[in-house]
Amino acid sequence: MILLDGETLTPDLLHEIALGARVQIHPNNAWMMRSNAETTPAGSSILAKKRRWLIGDHAEGMDDDALARAFIVGHCTGVGDPLPDTVVRAAIAARVNVLAQGASGCRAAAAGILLAMLNNNVTPRVPAQGSVGAAGDLAPMAHIAAVACGYLDKSDALPAFTPTPKEALALINGVSLTTALAAIAVVRARRVMESAIIAAAMTMEVVRADTRCIDPRALGRTHAGAGLVGRRLRELLAGSTLASPDRDPDAFSIRCTPQVMGAVWRTLSFSTVEVRNELNAVSDNPLLIDGEWVEAGNFHGASVAMAMDHLKVAIAQLATLSERRTFRLTHGQLSKGLPSFLVEGTGLNSGFMLAQYTAASLASECKTLSHPASVDTIPTVQHHEDHVSMGPIAARGALRMVECVADIVGIELMLAAQGLNLRQRAGAVIAPKIAEHLATIRESIDFWPDDQLMHPDIASAGRLVREGRLLGEGEAKGW
Repeated sequence: MILLDGETLTPDLLHEIALGARVQIHPNNAWMMRSNAETTPAGSSILAKKRRWLIGDHAEGMDDDALARAFIVGHCTGVGDPLPDTVVRAAIAARVNVLAQGASGCRAAAAGILLAMLNNNVTPRVPAQGSVGAAGDLAPMAHIAAVACGYLDKSDALPAFTPTPKEALALINGVSLTTALAAIAVVRARRVMESAIIAAAMTMEVVRADTRCIDPRALGRTHAGAGLVGRRLRELLAGSTLASPDRDPDAFSIRCTPQVMGAVWRTLSFSTVEVRNELNAVSDNPLLIDGEWVEAGNFHGASVAMAMDHLKVAIAQLATLSERRTFRLTHGQLSKGLPSFLVEGTGLNSGFMLAQYTAASLASECKTLSHPASVDTIPTVQHHEDHVSMGPIAARGALRMVECVADIVGIELMLAAQGLNLRQRAGAVIAPKIAEHLATIRESIDFWPDDQLMHPDIASAGRLVREGRLLGEGEAKGW
């Protein structure tokens, strides 16, 4: 059971909730919400004012229930494929964490209905597209709120809940979907990043790399991220007889791995901090502070949007670096004596040639997706909302790129394992830690003596990365 208290939610905890963990709100927060709601200035006037501004005087004379219903249903404008259930669960939990802080002027029941959705596995169908990430993720969150309030697709698993006008606004305001997407992206990107370091070390062993590139004396004179990656590579390659400091310098996809992947690591660390801050921020408007409604702009997703765009650039670097190492593994002259395409024989044997095709395709897709979404702002609401974040587009792009790079790294692992076995067959002894990872790969992907159907092995390699099986995570779930 995960407790939400508005202060300590992390991307990792949110990822657990996304995968099915049960959730409660901290008792202190429930008390705080009740206390604030009892002294809240009338919320109906706020929502009526917003409705009047949007559609004229038609909001006058509507009772609170009709006003709340019209407001939520009127924002159900999403389009596109439905978001994965994991993302919807994460968005619901992220919204609970905002309401739990008591600054939204909501009753505990407003958070309670969202908790009931999570704990009873009620996951609304939420179209992926339609939010600009400022004034909140209004359209997707409205699709969630409409089910929570029983306006659309009422679920028998949920208790009856009628929101106050301010609760109707608070349920859909803020960038909870953007932040949920971003939290899932950084957790999965970290798992892929750690697997990519292992893949790099395995490739370095296969191609008999010059290990001077990971000398701590050199890496101590550059950025901290490069030093961290270099230390991890040294640990993995300890005891290697193939990679050593007496080789010719390698191409940059090998030699500069610490520098490039170190920069990726630093970017991922920055993005994770930004996402955690947003998860525990009051992403709502207006805010109830000292018994007074304060109009501010905390619903704007600029922080997360820019962090996700930054992360996308880093993920693209990870993708292209891994693909270039995969290419070297398939090229007989670059792999230093191994058969081209890593399968012995000639004629019809194409070996792992097409695996590199797939990696190249995915790397190209990452480059396309890496275009920053946050630089594009299109005014909405009659130019009142004249600067928006496009955060959900940035975060969805980052999450899609993580999927691509998981398969790219999986392909490198698969080919590096093949190369290592070929080296062993020629009498080489590989580093002990590399041998352990090779054994893990061989639990699900066999050595290729000849051509065979490749798709199942590529899928297995991708699962290895997604499940973190090379990282000692045991029964860790994939995604």
